[in-house]
Amino acid sequence: MRVRIEGTAWFKSLIKHAGIFRDTPTTNELEMLAEIQARLRLVVKTRWILLLLLIIYGFYAGVFYYFSGNSNSLISSQMMVLAGSLAAVVAYNLFYQLYYRELSHFLFVNHIQILLDILFVTILIHFSGGAASWFWTVYLILTLEASFLLERKEDVWLIGAAGGLIYGALLTLEYYDILSPIRMPFINPALQHDFVYEMLMWFWVSIMNATVAIIGAFLMEGIRERERFLKLMVIKDQLTNLYNRSYFFKTINNEIQRSLRYNHVFSVILLDLDNFKEYNDTYGHLEGDRLLKSVAQVFRNNVRRSETDPPYDVDVPCRYGGEEFGIILPETPLTATGTDSRSSIINASTFAERIRKDVAALDIDGQKITVSVGVAAFPINGMTTDDLVKAADDALYRAKKTGKNRVELAQ
Repeated sequence: MRVRIEGTAWFKSLIKHAGIFRDTPTTNELEMLAEIQARLRLVVKTRWILLLLLIIYGFYAGVFYYFSGNSNSLISSQMMVLAGSLAAVVAYNLFYQLYYRELSHFLFVNHIQILLDILFVTILIHFSGGAASWFWTVYLILTLEASFLLERKEDVWLIGAAGGLIYGALLTLEYYDILSPIRMPFINPALQHDFVYEMLMWFWVSIMNATVAIIGAFLMEGIRERERFLKLMVIKDQLTNLYNRSYFFKTINNEIQRSLRYNHVFSVILLDLDNFKEYNDTYGHLEGDRLLKSVAQVFRNNVRRSETDPPYDVDVPCRYGGEEFGIILPETPLTATGTDSRSSIINASTFAERIRKDVAALDIDGQKITVSVGVAAFPINGMTTDDLVKAADDALYRAKKTGKNRVELAQ
């Protein structure tokens, strides 16, 4: 039975001091966490397949050894160590399967599991003939695993180098009899004390591992870059490069769930350019598009952004439709009832007023534009996406009806 530890006080404290993200991650951080968890889960499944293949091969080889009359050359301690190592991998893979959600919070969890895999493979190599064992090829699979799990290509290269160095250390220990070489059927034991053979094997394994690390890292970098590009194509407005309407509603829904979980507030701002139709009719649609891009740049200049690796938007500026825009402000109250420790933004009404002034200050070939703004906050103005957007929209309607170029708060 799986024991839930994610909500315990000690686990939350551990996350706060040693986790990838803070104890109350943002929506973007939660999305990245979900991607990490998906990769962890896939690697756990892959490891089960590899373990099953090793067990099948062990049974297959055992049958052939037995009927060939070579089974006496396999000593019981050798079999016990191999079985114990296999059991250890089964145990830690089961642990990863049960607690991958919790483990995904920690920075070096993937590095640790790859190093454990390398250690197991090294033990397998030692007890299957050392320098003459053909199980060194499993190092290449682990290097591919690293290229899939680890974000930074430099980390993948280090894992590739670690495999070659650990293999070299094993050959050195066997060559000087610090680790007694293990005899295997069909393998010449003299190879384990042949310096030239061991140097050639070490160099070959090292360059193969390094080659796989370099190719795997660059391939995965290209794949991830392509994935990011395709994701942006789906969620971004092509004209303004702001987020699109569907992402606006998705983010509000995510923020509601996050705010309920962590007892936070957040605000939603709707904005509408005043007299935009007349501007379009007077100056043409191309100039209208140019104006929309300029207003979008005002939003980007004011929203918060995390410059972590990878960087992401904390606030979410969107093109709601036509000349309407929306901005989602996580952990930001409607009025001056609290502060956001990560930003100079005090409240949504102050932010909205700043946006209004910056848009009014725009000068596009001598032409001016203003914006009307409606602001609502969760949970005081609505507990659902529809209610929250309606509250902000009603406030925007009042701003339009009472003179335009103003900010109205939801009632």
